[in-house]
Amino acid sequence: MTANVSGQHVRATPDRHTGVRVVVGLLGLSAVVLGVVLLFSPVAAARTLALLVGLSFVVGGLLELSLGWAGAGHRRWASVLLGAVLAVGGVLAIAWPGITLVALAVITGLTLITHGATRVGVAVVARDEVPGWGWLALAGAVNVLIGVIAIVWPQATVLVLSLVLGAQIAAFGVLLLVAAFWHPAGARPAGPGAG
Repeated sequence: MTANVSGQHVRATPDRHTGVRVVVGLLGLSAVVLGVVLLFSPVAAARTLALLVGLSFVVGGLLELSLGWAGAGHRRWASVLLGAVLAVGGVLAIAWPGITLVALAVITGLTLITHGATRVGVAVVARDEVPGWGWLALAGAVNVLIGVIAIVWPQATVLVLSLVLGAQIAAFGVLLLVAAFWHPAGARPAGPGAG
């Protein structure tokens, strides 16, 4: 048996944004998985929770970097800034020796507030250039809300912290998956063979 590979698909080349969308999709999926792990392992010790949260932030930082990689100029710098905020928060959560739940809540809250506020600002400023900017602004607003909750309620138990952060990280991953693969109704893919 042989496959017929003739026709327009042989000449079609992938859009230059296809690879970025796949990377963003995979990192978004990773964030969803990490969020679900946090949701379903609420009795984890503070150190385990810090590792999971830190890992989630590092994955989120990589996701931000990959989102901006295809962009140019100010979009690329905004993504580097957003990715750096998450990565620094993640490294702090992972590397802090003997971290307590209060310290983890403060690190998490400050990271999410800084990242969320910056994300909303970047999404609104670049709304004419970024398809799905509303989803990204919503993800930023969710981060700010969860960050405020984490700081206002630092005495939260591991259960509450796991559930709140797990829901936030899973929601962030879902919103970024949607932003990576959602095409507006009138948009058509660019490139040879598109049609």
